[in-house]
Amino acid sequence: MEGHLQRVVEAIDHQFGEGVGSLVIPDDRTIVFNKVSSIDAMFEVVVDGHIIGRLRFDLPALKYTFVLSLEGGRRIAQHTKQKWVTCHDEVLPYLRKGASLLVPGVAGCDAEIRVGDEVILLDTEGNAIGVGMARMSGRDIAQAARGLAVKIREFADPMPPQINPRSSSWADAVQANAADLDRIESEAIRFIRKTVERHRLPVVVGFSGGKDSLVTYLLVEKALGHSPPMFFMDTGLELPETVQYVLETAERHGAEIIGEQAGDRFWESLPAFGPPARDFRWCCKVLKLGPAATAIAQRMSGATLAFMGQRRLESFRRSVEPRVTSNPWVPGQTSANPIQRWNALEVWLYIFRENEPFNPLYARGYHRMGCYLCPASPLAEIEGLRTTHPDLYERWQLYLRDWASQHGLPHEWVTLGFWRWKHLPRGQQELAKKLGIDLAPERVSPAQEMELRVVKGISPCVASGYSMEGQFTSGIDINRVSQLLPIFGKTRVSEEMGAVWVTRSQSSIMLFSSGSVVIRAPDESTVERLVGPLERAIRRAMFCQACGSCIPQCEYNALKIAADGKIAVDPDKCIRCLRCDDWPCPTYLS
Repeated sequence: MEGHLQRVVEAIDHQFGEGVGSLVIPDDRTIVFNKVSSIDAMFEVVVDGHIIGRLRFDLPALKYTFVLSLEGGRRIAQHTKQKWVTCHDEVLPYLRKGASLLVPGVAGCDAEIRVGDEVILLDTEGNAIGVGMARMSGRDIAQAARGLAVKIREFADPMPPQINPRSSSWADAVQANAADLDRIESEAIRFIRKTVERHRLPVVVGFSGGKDSLVTYLLVEKALGHSPPMFFMDTGLELPETVQYVLETAERHGAEIIGEQAGDRFWESLPAFGPPARDFRWCCKVLKLGPAATAIAQRMSGATLAFMGQRRLESFRRSVEPRVTSNPWVPGQTSANPIQRWNALEVWLYIFRENEPFNPLYARGYHRMGCYLCPASPLAEIEGLRTTHPDLYERWQLYLRDWASQHGLPHEWVTLGFWRWKHLPRGQQELAKKLGIDLAPERVSPAQEMELRVVKGISPCVASGYSMEGQFTSGIDINRVSQLLPIFGKTRVSEEMGAVWVTRSQSSIMLFSSGSVVIRAPDESTVERLVGPLERAIRRAMFCQACGSCIPQCEYNALKIAADGKIAVDPDKCIRCLRCDDWPCPTYLS
């Protein structure tokens, strides 16, 4: 895509001279980007079937670097007089054995080389024979008598670059892979038809506006012979181009859009949860999965078969998931993944073959569609917002800067993307240490500040039975929590005393607005069983974000969203089974 190619060209131009990038990345070739593992974003760049280098987003520089392969070095050496290091003939046998280039082995070099630069090694005849990273500046190399000049990455005897004289197009690539595309299409269509026959549920296609969901939609459309509804959750964090693309695609196919609009729910939920994280993705539950459960319950009679565009090569978690599965967050939805075994290149070739318009954001340099501030995105993708959508970028940065200021976090927590984890993984902790940034390995969310601490453990009660006394770490809105406490028993509120009582059989719960709580029951085990569910119920009542994921799960229809926009229970319908305590809730994630 144009945006991705532009990044490579700009990186090569910046490192090796203006105009070099367009010569190495010609517009009459099919250029393939292959995602590879890195601390942030990195892609192999494949030209003429050869990896010419890797485009890497560097921290803390927050810019792309083109990391050379030897084939890339050979190609670039034809067009630049920069970043070269010439080796004495006498050291070549040692370099062939894997040695690095020391200063005595340097015959000459570009004086403008800086430490850390990508450099091309030349022999005395000017042939490219290696690539690596400079460990000394060009001026220091020229003046020093010893030292490590270049850490060599690849080395080989001289040979010309392997440039294919023929031009190529994506149409050529589609034709060359026609048999493979026919094969995987046929397999996917068979899978779709068998799955529909097996489950006999209303069919929808989860549609995000991305390439994978687009291909899935085309396949389901072919398999069924008609255009099924598109299941699209507008989280309020989709880029405007994506929302417009979904609308246009639905109109082009004559498809109905089923879904919900979250509006500003994300921003309204931030005070309760704080910034989302890769290991704390409350936003998905509040903005997507909860509303999806509501839509299924209200618009699809409580059950649906949703074909999704998930592929196993996207992540380890998806690599081990079955092809047909269910999600406890979305009751009633059976998910099936017809392109689970496809790779990204096959997805794109299929789109090109079908001549189907795709999301224009791909052409602007985006690799994934979805929420623009998703913590699962590489920092490179989020930083791209700075150019394409500066207003959205600045709004999120302003929030993060305020959060960092309130919690005593350094500005690098924002700028280098450490906010994307609640518990920093080892690699991020090591990066922070390397950069001299003082960061705690874990950050606390606002909801974590409400915890139940036992003041007096379970003990015999003076009157009868057993009791436990506890204290929540913050005050309690007794009117709010009283709307959910009927799941435990008959509930009464005394605003005068600032207390709420719950009674059931021989058990009782007394909760005060100060956060004090007393649980009484005829035996120890009953007291013990009530502690966890009570703490979770209080947390759910106080921090509910009205995602609705729990409502369709109650077979007695006892749960609802109250007038204050939070969860409540109908005491006349609730049978006090407490099964709702086992259902997933974003407030538990904190």
